[in-house]
Amino acid sequence: MRISRRITWFSTVWLFVLLVIVNSGVYFLFAHQTAETELERIMSQAETIAEAIRSDQGNAANLLAAYVPRDGMVRIIRENGSEAVTVTKYPELRAIPHSYTTGQEMEQLHDQERRMAVARFPLIWNDGSVVTLEVIEPMESYESTLATLRIVLLIASLFILLPAFLAGRALSRLLLYPIQALKETMEDIRRSGSFQRIEVPAEPKDELDQMGATFNGMIELLEKNYEKQQQFVSDASHELRTPLTVIESYARLLQRWGKKDPARLEEAIHAIVEEAERMKGLTEQMLALATGEPDRTLELRRVQIDVLAEQTAKKLEQAYERKLHVEAAEACIVFGDVPRLKQLLFILCENALKYSGDDVIISLKNHAASVEMRVTDKGIGIPKKDLPHIFERFFRVDKARSRQTGGSGLGLSIAKAIVDAHKGEIGVTSEEGAGTTFTVTLPKRGEIEVKSDG
Repeated sequence: MRISRRITWFSTVWLFVLLVIVNSGVYFLFAHQTAETELERIMSQAETIAEAIRSDQGNAANLLAAYVPRDGMVRIIRENGSEAVTVTKYPELRAIPHSYTTGQEMEQLHDQERRMAVARFPLIWNDGSVVTLEVIEPMESYESTLATLRIVLLIASLFILLPAFLAGRALSRLLLYPIQALKETMEDIRRSGSFQRIEVPAEPKDELDQMGATFNGMIELLEKNYEKQQQFVSDASHELRTPLTVIESYARLLQRWGKKDPARLEEAIHAIVEEAERMKGLTEQMLALATGEPDRTLELRRVQIDVLAEQTAKKLEQAYERKLHVEAAEACIVFGDVPRLKQLLFILCENALKYSGDDVIISLKNHAASVEMRVTDKGIGIPKKDLPHIFERFFRVDKARSRQTGGSGLGLSIAKAIVDAHKGEIGVTSEEGAGTTFTVTLPKRGEIEVKSDG
């Protein structure tokens, strides 16, 4: 069953139950009050007859005939239970059981599916004996009043239930409209594969509007992540295609005639090894970024980072044929993981070399509880609008420029992950056309020198 029908029927049924309870209460209370009124009226009539008989004992029989109810009966019951006088136009009423009493009584009796009101009143008969005056009358007014009341309550209930049912349907549609819109939008997204949003007020008025706004926010987040993923896949595929193409071309060169030419053989092997190492490094970077590997595989110890900086600078000078200056007035020791710190240095220095034609400076300085490392270049710089985003996953400052320089767009995200794993901080200052400086602060824990084997 649809939710709208459930809401409609649930509200209608509960309203029906409440109406039954209220109407029953009203009906039985009114019936009780009406019956009491009828009985009191019959008792008052019995008192009137008794007073008339006391005033004229000799004409008692005639008085009873004068006071007998139109459809009822009046009779005198002796102490022994016999009827002294019975006056009625309907002989069948004589079958109603009689009762002798010396007190005032009133009750209801059922005779042939009719409700009868009975009033008993003691009086002194003309022979001096104490008898009971019994007045019996059908409760026609009571019955007709209750019949009318039943019709009124039934019609009133119908007039309440029908609008309530229609209002329940309208309310359910109103409440479920945002949910239906949400469902249809999700179906459209599934069919078309595109990101869509539902219309919501600028200022949500209730929880349903808030749900719609939340859905739109979720779609916006998914769309952004999807775009970043698409961008990442595009960049990664572009970067992987280049070394694979080089490897394939040199492999074909070897297959054709490189085996007999030592010079070409050496050139091809060197190029294949170099491109394979480059592709391996790229895949490791992507894996590290996707899995957060730097956070899980750290083996922390005391490391002399100025020595690591010298070793990194030497390797990069050979690869890029550029000069890197390491400036450190004294030994700088930090508490870290050697392979990850090497990777951090490589990422920052290679980034500086790719976007600068001048020398790169690596400066290190000791503080009380940390070591500050700066990697400075005099390159093209980073636009101010991009500075807050350069450490985000999959963010690229300039896609075309990055492809030309061979960058994967992953290094700075990994660098930040490494620094975060070491409980350090990383920041950047840059001016377009003047250069960029990356500043890394790493904690140090002691003065034991641990030298790397390079």
